[in-house]
Amino acid sequence: MIKQIQNLNFNVETKGTGESIIFIHGLGGSLNIWNSQVNATSRFFQTTAYDLRGAGRTELSVPEYSIEVFVEDLKNLMNSEGIKEAHLVSHSMGTLIAQHFAVDYPDRVKSLTLVGGLLEIPEAGKKGLYDRSNLVRENGMDTVADAVIEGGTSSYSKHANAATIGLVRDLLQRNNPEGYAAACRALANGRAINHGQVQVPVLLIVGDEDRVTPLPMAKKLLQGFPNARLEVIENCGHWTTVEAPDAVNRALLSFLYSL
Repeated sequence: MIKQIQNLNFNVETKGTGESIIFIHGLGGSLNIWNSQVNATSRFFQTTAYDLRGAGRTELSVPEYSIEVFVEDLKNLMNSEGIKEAHLVSHSMGTLIAQHFAVDYPDRVKSLTLVGGLLEIPEAGKKGLYDRSNLVRENGMDTVADAVIEGGTSSYSKHANAATIGLVRDLLQRNNPEGYAAACRALANGRAINHGQVQVPVLLIVGDEDRVTPLPMAKKLLQGFPNARLEVIENCGHWTTVEAPDAVNRALLSFLYSL
């Protein structure tokens, strides 16, 4: 459903009743990457999934985005939906948004689930994101979609889960180039938080073949958060929620029920 929030039209989908879970997708994604997780959790919780600005069916707003802008969008969404506090479930770039939100608005977060959790991008990665941003703006999403899939999915998924690979490719190609480019720059400029400030329980989920946010990064996050646990999913890359949906669902529900 399209909802106007602070003069911008956001695509928002809400299901179920109970404690609130908000799903935050990452770069190149949309709320549809959470389809399996929403179906699993909305039987017991109220779920809210939304498209970030410039992604999916949410209105494009350019020229510049930032992690801080995405954080304020999330706050405004919660205010609009009457959500006082929520469990935040996030993927990739979305995990940086969720981390910053937990620091800026700690009284509004009940827990964090970071799927493919991010630290600050290293300098080489920042340059790569700016180069990708420029390439997409000039030549469109087709120029990067296959490379993103090659680096972001597991060898198992490529050979045994070809239908999912095709869906991810279609998802990437449907991105608005200007919105994707702006999100690339926002991610490149994103800064790490002080993880010790996050007191809520944290679940870290990572694929064993994730080359975007690899296991050593997850272990560093595990050491940084005061109250965190780590779940490693076999035969899985960075697009964890669609490559291994059942495993993600089991880990997520087990974590939420333990709180």
